[in-house]
Parts: sequence; C-alpha cells; structure tokens
Amino acid sequence: MSATVRPLPAFQPRLLCATRVEVEASTRIVAAADVRAWVAHLRSHGWTDGELDLVWLTRARQGVTR
Repeated sequence: MSATVRPLPAFQPRLLCATRVEVEASTRIVAAADVRAWVAHLRSHGWTDGELDLVWLTRARQGVTR
C-alpha cells in the first residue's frame, strides 16, 4: 500500500479581528455593555450558547471574576 504525501498548507498568520473587544487587564469591573459586545463578537464567529457557558464555568473555577 503506498501513501500519498500531501504538502502542508501555507502558514497563515493570525489576523486580529477588526471588531475585537479589548479590556485592560488591570480593570476589576467590566461594564455590562463590554460583556454584551464581547459575547456578540464571539457569536459572530460561530460560538454557540453551550460553548459560551463552558467558557464562563471554566473561568469561574479559575477564580476569574471579570
């Protein structure tokens, strides 16, 4: 049996999204509008409610409060 070797796809540099939501790391309280914008941004990339719930639970277990 012969194996066909396919070349690896060309490296694609990670591009930052134009609608990316940024929050300063030193900020202790994040505004609700920023959280809504962040969730909307993730949904625009195909995140489902189940995936978002998992992220919230995982972060809460790590002690992240923002």
